[in-house]
Amino acid sequence: MSRQTTWKCAAPAPGVLDLRGSWCPIVFVVAAILFGGAATFSKAWAPGSSDAPRSTSPGVLEPESGSLLVEYYESFLADQDIDSFRQRVPARYSRGGLARLVESSDLSTRRAAIFALGLFGGYENNALLARALRDNDLTVRFLAQDALWAVWFRADTPENNRMLEEVLSLIGRGHLDEAHRTATRLIERAPKFAEAYNQRAIASFFRGQFEESAADCRRALEYNPYHTGALGGLYQCELRLNLRSDAIKTMRRAQKLQPHDERLRRDISVLEALQD
Repeated sequence: MSRQTTWKCAAPAPGVLDLRGSWCPIVFVVAAILFGGAATFSKAWAPGSSDAPRSTSPGVLEPESGSLLVEYYESFLADQDIDSFRQRVPARYSRGGLARLVESSDLSTRRAAIFALGLFGGYENNALLARALRDNDLTVRFLAQDALWAVWFRADTPENNRMLEEVLSLIGRGHLDEAHRTATRLIERAPKFAEAYNQRAIASFFRGQFEESAADCRRALEYNPYHTGALGGLYQCELRLNLRSDAIKTMRRAQKLQPHDERLRRDISVLEALQD
């Protein structure tokens, strides 16, 4: 995928609320995470990293607090040396230790722990990171969303994760039919891989196949109820299918995961007014 994709979301039908911004950034964000876009964390979120710490690390003496992790994180922010961060964290923290720090009362510790889980976390951290979307701190929420995408893209076997990256790359290059076929083959191999359904939903959406896209969004949510991207895609499809009541229900479900999302709050109000 090129660093600057030219994708444009399908325009809404006449009279339908224009929510193109709610799903379109998915392609850009994940592209940056996986293919080295402008985001400073592009190397950090490389799927299937061999540097990820194990859930338990024999011989690793974990600090009682996250002070050392904060020091590592602040050093990264200062020098942008992600390789150093990747080497230092596993030497002192297990994946379980990082997870415990995500819910720390100290803001800097929460930020550092979520950033680290974006690098090293597994799908078992999905619910924990989703809870961080409700944090009062904007930076925590931003880091949590990026960490979730990283976890979702490495939620299966290394081979299947690479196949998923291929689907994303095909979508970004505009090869929608091939992306759809590749995603279908991936789903046949890994029928519970939520992100495979979500990526096929994106391909279908850009092809104007909103019913098929909505069905895949629902499948993604069946296997990953915290998938904010699939929720966003689902209510966009429902709007284009003129299912406004369903769209409002889906948006309210998304709002429970992201209560600080002002745009979502505003769009719900607009839709409810149109229903009256």
